[in-house]
Amino acid sequence: MTDPTALRAAAEAGDVEAMVELALLLEEDLTGEEDEDELQDEVGGWLSRAAAAGHARGVAEFGSFLWHVWKDEEAALPWLQRAADAGQADAMAVLGDVYDFLGDIALAKRWYQAAADLGDSHAQDNLAALDRLTG
Repeated sequence: MTDPTALRAAAEAGDVEAMVELALLLEEDLTGEEDEDELQDEVGGWLSRAAAAGHARGVAEFGSFLWHVWKDEEAALPWLQRAADAGQADAMAVLGDVYDFLGDIALAKRWYQAAADLGDSHAQDNLAALDRLTG
């Protein structure tokens, strides 16, 4: 479902999948400008609710949102770890990004490899680049 009105109605009625889909649809409008606090809060709120409900993709997307948009690795790590432990390849790839950023190359490679093994092309590319840089 991609109709924003229907997604919002379903999300407000407690449909966790709709919460994630609405958040991702709204997130497309984020540009990184400073006047987006309200939109960021709405996206973060829907993802937070879905993650708190235990929705696997919601957990992964919330962790990714915390890392990429709110730039809060401390808050992002537990959500990303939870999603990665549940087999979410995209969360594994983002964990690779986080650990690469934090300078923990061994953990970055571990998470990139895990995601790459599940077919994540982002992780495959980053693992190859990290291998070229570090041997």
